Amino acid sequence: MITVSINGERKEIKEGLNIKELIKALGYTTSGFAIAINTTFVPIAKYLETIIKAGDEIDILAPVQGG
Repeated sequence: MITVSINGERKEIKEGLNIKELIKALGYTTSGFAIAINTTFVPIAKYLETIIKAGDEIDILAPVQGG
């Protein structure tokens, strides 16, 4: 297990997860999230190859509807 910050909250997660696996492990069921790791946005095409590391600060931003 490793410790990371997700949306400002410390969490313990399984070591070696990529972004797609992290989203699933956290229980997010919809798609279209914007993910930033250590303030750098990660493109969707890189979700499978981007491995979460201990100490990472992860921001998961869901789309907001408005008008």
